[in-house]
Amino acid sequence: MPYLTQTNFPRLWLAFQYVIGGTTDKHRLAIERYKGQRKVLEIGCSVGIVSQVFLKYKNIEFTGIDIDDNALAFARKRFGSFNNFNFRNISLSELAKTGMKFDYVLFAGILHHTDDNAAIALLKDVQLLLADDATLVVMEPEKLRDDDGLLFRIFYKLERGEFRRHEDELKDLICSTGLKIKYLSGFLSAPNALPFLKAGRITFIEAVLQTGIN
Repeated sequence: MPYLTQTNFPRLWLAFQYVIGGTTDKHRLAIERYKGQRKVLEIGCSVGIVSQVFLKYKNIEFTGIDIDDNALAFARKRFGSFNNFNFRNISLSELAKTGMKFDYVLFAGILHHTDDNAAIALLKDVQLLLADDATLVVMEPEKLRDDDGLLFRIFYKLERGEFRRHEDELKDLICSTGLKIKYLSGFLSAPNALPFLKAGRITFIEAVLQTGIN
């Protein structure tokens, strides 16, 4: 569906993600390692699909950034009554110049849209925004395996992104920027409308600054 995008039809895109996308699994993983940190940053927040799971935490200061003005405008409408949620069109490097630091930072399905050089640049830029004891969470759809069946291949056609990586490739990419891996796991994902139907695989990584490791 090349014309159904967050830019062209943000409301339909949101509905599509809640029916076909693995939003329930993404929500669960987004807070898998969350321990009540106050200042939260989501990179590539789109229309606030993953951001929504953080509404249950009343004392956080949530910032979502993206480069899509239409998606951000829709997110601002959705979260308009929550003064502690802020959505901005700003790059990581520009955000770093503000001096802001975050305790919990989330890349939710962004890096498979970027080649290795661009992904490394993002991972280096984000380190400028991490507080000393901050947690960085990366969630990415894994590259198809040779033995993955037809169902996986059909659903992967719906997931845009030319640079999916195997678990080890993503781990090596993150470590190459000087970050330290604290936790790594793979999870099978299902479309929301068919929670019993496993049709995707997500690599989940928790990383920290080297100085943040005990």
